[in-house]
Amino acid sequence: MEYMSAHEAAEKWGITKRRVQILCASNRIDDAVRVGNMWIIPTDAEKPADGRIKAEKVKDDKIFKNPIRTARNRIKAITTAGMKKMSLHGLDHDDAKLSFVMLFASELMQFYITKAERNDYNSSVNAALERITRHNLIEYEGNEVIRANIREFLKDNPFCCDDALSWAYQYANKVDPGASYSNTQFFTEKYMITTLVDSIDLVSRKKVLDPACGGGNFLLYCLDVLAEKYSLDDKKSNMLYLQNELSKLNGYEIDKTLALVASINLRLKCLAILSEHGHTIDVEDFESFLPNIYYPERDTVPGALDITNIDFEVLKVGELRSYNSNMVFFGVDAVVTNPPFQTIKGMPESLKKYLKDAYPKSKCDMCNAFIELSYKLLEDEGIAGLVTQNSWMYLDSFEELRQTLLSDCSIDQVWELGSDAFYDLSGEKSNVALLLYRKTKPKNGSAVRLISLKTMELTAKESLLSYKKDDINFEKTILQSDIFNNEGSRFDMISSRGLRTLLVSSEKYEEYAIPMQGTSTGNAKELIDFYWNHINDKDWILVSKGGGYSRWCGLNHYCVKWGKDGQYIKATKGSAIRNASYFDQTQMVFSDTGTSGLNVRKLLPGQIFVASGPGIRIKEGKTNAHLAFLNSRIAAYYIRLLSPKLTIAAGYIAKLPTCLNIMQSTELDEYGKRCLEAKRHRLAKRACNIEFMPLHHSKDYTYQEMAFRWFMEDINDEWTQLQLEAHIDAYIEKELLLSVEDLEAINNSIGSKKVFLQANDEAVDLQELESILKKSIDSNCNTVRTKSEKKALGCDGLLEYISQKLNISCENIYKVFTDQAFYPSIMKERYENLYLHSVVVSALGYPYTPVSMNMDELTKIIGIDNKEQVEFVQNWIIEQFNDVHFEALMKSPVFEFIPSQNRIVYRKEGKDE
Repeated sequence: MEYMSAHEAAEKWGITKRRVQILCASNRIDDAVRVGNMWIIPTDAEKPADGRIKAEKVKDDKIFKNPIRTARNRIKAITTAGMKKMSLHGLDHDDAKLSFVMLFASELMQFYITKAERNDYNSSVNAALERITRHNLIEYEGNEVIRANIREFLKDNPFCCDDALSWAYQYANKVDPGASYSNTQFFTEKYMITTLVDSIDLVSRKKVLDPACGGGNFLLYCLDVLAEKYSLDDKKSNMLYLQNELSKLNGYEIDKTLALVASINLRLKCLAILSEHGHTIDVEDFESFLPNIYYPERDTVPGALDITNIDFEVLKVGELRSYNSNMVFFGVDAVVTNPPFQTIKGMPESLKKYLKDAYPKSKCDMCNAFIELSYKLLEDEGIAGLVTQNSWMYLDSFEELRQTLLSDCSIDQVWELGSDAFYDLSGEKSNVALLLYRKTKPKNGSAVRLISLKTMELTAKESLLSYKKDDINFEKTILQSDIFNNEGSRFDMISSRGLRTLLVSSEKYEEYAIPMQGTSTGNAKELIDFYWNHINDKDWILVSKGGGYSRWCGLNHYCVKWGKDGQYIKATKGSAIRNASYFDQTQMVFSDTGTSGLNVRKLLPGQIFVASGPGIRIKEGKTNAHLAFLNSRIAAYYIRLLSPKLTIAAGYIAKLPTCLNIMQSTELDEYGKRCLEAKRHRLAKRACNIEFMPLHHSKDYTYQEMAFRWFMEDINDEWTQLQLEAHIDAYIEKELLLSVEDLEAINNSIGSKKVFLQANDEAVDLQELESILKKSIDSNCNTVRTKSEKKALGCDGLLEYISQKLNISCENIYKVFTDQAFYPSIMKERYENLYLHSVVVSALGYPYTPVSMNMDELTKIIGIDNKEQVEFVQNWIIEQFNDVHFEALMKSPVFEFIPSQNRIVYRKEGKDE
């Protein structure tokens, strides 16, 4: 889709630019997109018939169709190809990066100079850039191809000119994974910038600072906002006005090349503003603007965090002289920034020491150190808007930082975006929050506006914030004093008053059990493997590795090279054996990956645990009652509240609210026991589980009949488990005296779990159901994914997953499979493969004494005497065994059918371990 600016749309339709902006903001123009401070409109959009006619109500599920991702992908492709060409000329990474940035900047400048032929300006543009950057732009062979690609991109995406150079730099930096700052530089998305800056009265601010300015994206939007306030007729007056507004904006960047990018971007932004006012642009105009972009004179690890150093000198891009750091950091009344996201892991020792000494409340988290820094920088009554990780809002280690903020500052708003907030940072790698606060003591009754969007997809977050929609479903206003008095002064954005009170006043789980840390092997790739690869090897023992989602039992696919008292781990650099003396006293383990919620399992006899599947040791209570509590929705809710990170730490499990009646409940213990039995029955059918039970096919049934029987058993076992879990949740809710409001808050946070038939259940569309099954079932007849939506908890089976997917009850789906005997072809195929695979590997002695065997011998051991069934099994082995076995044993097969020998061989037969 091609776009035009609001200015171009105004000229095309014969209305004012302001009118076009109003039409866009009120959703009157289909597919109009807000990019920074401007609206872009599809070139084929039609002018609304009459602006006075009230617009129809916009659907809540309107999808925000932003072209930014497509544009970024093109920049990335152009940059990657350009850097490759630069490297062919013998340039090292840094020189290639700077040369590419210069080339891109040259094309950007010429993009605004439209009145003359390109050749008339190319040399003068290059010369201007060279004077500012003090770097010669050498025209290598192949540069013209790069230039042509950049020109085509700018022509197609004029709305991206503001920050295209910044993104080109970021992608250039990531071409070399070892490049400086490549792991901590993630430039700010426009919707984050506009949300924060639009919440600040920039016009009244005398000095705005971005202390980690990167490519200047925050400052670009600030200039956009300031420039929007005036529209002067003559070019000279406009230039004077822009120079004055530009002087209020200050940026500091540790990366010198990136500081150059920021300075160039701001100069180009001034040209863009002049061009939009209809003024002719000359090369001289570019050099007439001097943005306040600074970088350190000497090498410094902490960057702007180093302001405590009185000898700190800085340089200004475009000038030769140095300045005292006060020039940058003194007299600031507004801070806007997206600081580096770097925690203690992998941090240089020098930086660790500096942060511990200078920013003790940050606990060696650089992002949180910038929160402390922003407070130091601000004058009284100043305001700060920061893109942060949300760890400071919840984790125990940042309680002192929270309390300082809450007692010394007035916090206006917090937008919790959660994971999936950046286009270029997918998954759960970072959880993001936007923070807006003032350096003024909170008054009595001061309230914080908390907006939680963390369960939404990126496009929905962007849409809500870009269109400035107010939606009460995502917003709470809470007294700042109440947040301070929360357990650990946490920024609880989702709990009801009852749930907050419960966390403070109830007994804690640590009174009944001890969640522990697990052993770090130092080299999991070499020391942890699938158990079937080390059958009967005494050096390898069963291990809880975690790494997935499974309630009650499961994920038992692994063993660890332990030897005598952990000898192999002890000999590995970076290893740490933890809690080994408690292995035989541990009853439960859990997965430390927390994206799908807390999931706890029973530890098997002789099994130990490592860091990714840590253990829990019971002090008091019944084992299965503990399992029932920890696998409940209330436990999952509080874990997500207390530790909204990728991993679940043992200390947060210890803080779960509970009571003696739960831990010692005979009823819960019985429910837990029956859940274990139902789950084990499912696991026993799958050869990848240590719970696998070898079987012998009964002649009373065909293979097809037994496959269907297995399918129905799995469905019934899961349905039994789901009913028992519903009873468990109801029991715990009653014991903890949860109200309707409390339960609504839990459902809003982790999604609802519809077990029994609902009044609003719709009839199941069998065609849609079959389509979902085709995409959702793997070779072991397990679900490919553990959850269907971002905020939901993980699913422990097919019924639960489909229920999430279709938003109808598990019972409704169960009845489709049972009452309607729905057995689609995909399930028939998968369960026949599952059953036949289990029969064949059992006949081959798996998992205890696996051997090789020819087809005739195998057929005899299986006990087939029906000719039709013999032919069916043999054809299956010939055509499908290898593929099915490969997937069934998680791409690490132990058997292989050799057609030329008409034989299945055990791969390790005759080999030493």
